[in-house]
Amino acid sequence: MSASLRRDSTSSGLSTLTPSSTCPSLIEGNFDISPVDRKKALRGYTFVPDIQEIRVSPIVSKKGYLHFLEPHTSGWVKRYVVVRRPYVYLYRSERDSVERAVINLSSAKVEYNSEHIAVCTEHRGILLQATNDKEMHDWLYAFNPLLAGTIRSKLSRRKSVQSAPPVASPQRM
Repeated sequence: MSASLRRDSTSSGLSTLTPSSTCPSLIEGNFDISPVDRKKALRGYTFVPDIQEIRVSPIVSKKGYLHFLEPHTSGWVKRYVVVRRPYVYLYRSERDSVERAVINLSSAKVEYNSEHIAVCTEHRGILLQATNDKEMHDWLYAFNPLLAGTIRSKLSRRKSVQSAPPVASPQRM
């Protein structure tokens, strides 16, 4: 969600300012001016939110347990995960009714190696691990179907090249 500054209609005309172009610190909530100066500087302006609706799919892509590498613990922690694109909901257990965390997949970057899935958001990175290779691929497909398809395609090409018989070269007489 971003905010725009708009001058009141009682003032001289309408003008729209985006905080990112005029005042990046406004987005972060850091003002470099005192409260008295802030009131003078913002007199005649109102904040108008710029809201974007993201509809959550009613279809559950995948649900089950994953292991998370938690920063404040000594190792991997088992959490119940539900993927309803574009969000991932994290719970402590299957019976937990409170969502402990939500990850927006549309703004996250998903990376993969043979042992882990990394989900990188704007504020933190999360390392995930499944119980076996098939589960790992299923979770990866739930998080990012395009990446999962690309990896599956590369793996199948490697297997077909390795299992193909060597091509015999013609012999000279």
